[in-house]
Amino acid sequence: MTLDKIEVKNGQKVLILWSGSQPPSSFKNVIESLNTLVGDAGKVQPEHIERLAISSHPDSVFDVVVSGLLQPSSALHDTNSLGEICRILKPKGTFFIFEPTVSSEITDSKVRTTEKLCSALKLSGFVNISEPVTLELTNEDKQSLQSNLQLPESNITITHCTCFKPGYEVGSSSQLKISFGKKKVEHKVDENVAKVWTLSSMDMVDEDMEMVNDDDLLDADDLKKPDPASLKADCGGKAKKKACKNCSCGLAEELAGEAPKPKTATSACGSCYLGDAFRCASCPYLGMPAFKPGEKVMLSERQLKADA
Repeated sequence: MTLDKIEVKNGQKVLILWSGSQPPSSFKNVIESLNTLVGDAGKVQPEHIERLAISSHPDSVFDVVVSGLLQPSSALHDTNSLGEICRILKPKGTFFIFEPTVSSEITDSKVRTTEKLCSALKLSGFVNISEPVTLELTNEDKQSLQSNLQLPESNITITHCTCFKPGYEVGSSSQLKISFGKKKVEHKVDENVAKVWTLSSMDMVDEDMEMVNDDDLLDADDLKKPDPASLKADCGGKAKKKACKNCSCGLAEELAGEAPKPKTATSACGSCYLGDAFRCASCPYLGMPAFKPGEKVMLSERQLKADA
């Protein structure tokens, strides 16, 4: 397998994962080629994929991870392996994956289809997944993979994808700047409108402008003086006039000038004037002749005293 699918820059730290029974000479050639690309400032670290989980690499330590490059490789990347690779990659780090795939799903087999592989990469946190590329295998490599993976005779191939870790740590949080307050809207005043309200009559004097005389707007009926009698308020209609609480038409003063009517003298029961037949037993008018209704009758001091 050549390195034309791998992009490595000078000074990068590269982790190369391998599995299966690759020839030592091929493995050595790949390591030397990668060391040449990264230079003295970089580093290439080989590791078996089955020991990845127990290696306890720190977070975000590698710039590039290459897995399954050496063929024949029977490495199948499960969810735990992909999650560990995403953890040890630096933000925006690159992951080059080579994995055996089949054209259709096989019962009781861990070998996935190309679509399932891309879906697993997305669920593990990788982004910008490239279009899958199918690599041809020799008959000898196919037989070796079928034997190692315990597959029946099927159309097995190697699928290559390039994907990246997001530009942030997986699981990191960031405070969102959200403001629920309403923004104050500043209403701009049109200068032309403001000028209209500040115009003076002197500003409108012009030789070409004719001013209107206010007296010309009045006719003969408007100049007649009204009759004072017609100005009196008709408070209450035809009923007895009664001044309002805050009378301002002069009705209150007019009513105040009227002479008060004499109060009609009446008895308590209202029947004393008819005579003794209609008087109470304790009426002071007992024994007196009948008198006219409303007539004032004076009682003597003796009559006002109660009997002993």
